[in-house]
Amino acid sequence: MSTVVRLRGLPFETNETELINFFTPLPAVSAIITYDLSGRPSGEGFVTFADPGSAAGALAYNRQHLGRRYVEVFESTPQEMASKTNRGFQAAQAQQTDCVVRMRGLPFDVTAHQVVEFFAGFSITEHNVTLGMVADGKFAGQSSGEGWVQFPSQELAAAALHAKNKQMIGGRYVELFPSTAADREISRLKSGAKGGAGATGGGGGMGMAGMFDPTFADPSAMMAAAAPTAFGGGGAMVKMRGLPYSCTPHDVVQFFAPEFELGIDQISLPAGSDGRPSGQGIVTFADSDEASRAIAAKNRQYLGSRYVELSEEGGYGGFGGGFG
Repeated sequence: MSTVVRLRGLPFETNETELINFFTPLPAVSAIITYDLSGRPSGEGFVTFADPGSAAGALAYNRQHLGRRYVEVFESTPQEMASKTNRGFQAAQAQQTDCVVRMRGLPFDVTAHQVVEFFAGFSITEHNVTLGMVADGKFAGQSSGEGWVQFPSQELAAAALHAKNKQMIGGRYVELFPSTAADREISRLKSGAKGGAGATGGGGGMGMAGMFDPTFADPSAMMAAAAPTAFGGGGAMVKMRGLPYSCTPHDVVQFFAPEFELGIDQISLPAGSDGRPSGQGIVTFADSDEASRAIAAKNRQYLGSRYVELSEEGGYGGFGGGFG
């Protein structure tokens, strides 16, 4: 038997540290969670142990509970792990040859030059980097925390995805996902931003790319899902990003309590186009002052095991501008 086991049925919010801790006291040395084409956790992962005997012992954890779900554990190999880890990227590349990787969780003051340094050795320049920017509202001109990088070959893109996922830029670790130039351009166009990347990947702004993520089927569906009800179409909306995939509206109410008294009808948690939780949400506050106070008090605070980023998106009517 090899030193690798495969897990199936993982809660979508599981991280690598939790996988390693799941097998305590066995000497697990590393863990990898796999993702689907939309960049969402697939519910599968791999754990590598210090020796084959420990990996064999890990099979005894089959059907034990991790969080709210029981997990299946199977024998595996380094070859299967490598294949599964890169499969999402390879499948995406079968549909396009742009060799684009999406970055999520970038520092808000990141520059294209820092991204180039992050991918040192992978033959990219600042011309290949597109950084998402907020186009409207209080945070206009600030980074959305997302970016796209176009590599010169499929091999370099796959290697960068494998080597640099969850590595640090500044004080934050960055998640990488397979993407396409089409996704990058759809985000730019949906944001209503001027400029931005062309087919070869420039460094211009992406507007509200972080708000209208390409994983949503269309922006009108997200807008309808996020439409405020508590204030009769008024109020000010705050976007939440980085929510645990198990998050419920009640969890959001508790997150803002007791400083802010919210009702369930003020919260929307739209799903992605694949029907799974998107990790994003919209909260409608009575006015922009209350929304600003909520951001100041709660931005980057923890909800469950994840910290949540907040940004104000203005009133509901403010969403209509860039889509005419």
